[in-house]
Amino acid sequence: MYRNLTVTKKTGFRITDITVPVNIRDDRGILFYTTEDTMPVYEFNLPPGKYLVDSGYFKPMEKPKFFKIEPLPSSETFFPVVPNDFAIEFAPNRNKCSIFWKEKLIVFDTKFADAPLSHIYFILFHEYGHSRYGLNRKYSYEESEAYCDLYATNKMLEMGFNPSQINKSPNETLSAKQQYRKDFIDTVLKFNAYARK
Repeated sequence: MYRNLTVTKKTGFRITDITVPVNIRDDRGILFYTTEDTMPVYEFNLPPGKYLVDSGYFKPMEKPKFFKIEPLPSSETFFPVVPNDFAIEFAPNRNKCSIFWKEKLIVFDTKFADAPLSHIYFILFHEYGHSRYGLNRKYSYEESEAYCDLYATNKMLEMGFNPSQINKSPNETLSAKQQYRKDFIDTVLKFNAYARK
């Protein structure tokens, strides 16, 4: 039986019984956060939202758990449009996600409609990152893509996602050809060492 949990702002939680795994679903019923593959875990964060708690015992902390935000390289350019104002929709798309700057529209492929929210936000914030990287080719294609991933990682940490959630996103959504991006984010998140959990 689920327990309802509403989080109104980025919040840290302390686990009160580390022998019981924490399993939390989003309001769609899709697994959002779990400690099962990273136990023991003592603290974690949640972004604002409505959740369903499958299992686990935890209580809110006074402050969110601290995770380091990595400095970003200088931007190639600042696109004159703010992508966080764009409409988002799910429709057939040969790419995972496309951003249409003039139309102020972001289109995810329909296969992501039921994806974990961590995957959706990682891809979304990666697209936001293209307002800084990938337009003028100051950096190589590989560098620009990796920097967009770093931008996404920072945005997710700021929002309240945990390193373990973020690390799964490129690993589970990128192809083998993008291994360098998976390795890059894995290395970045190792700096958040003790609490990748």
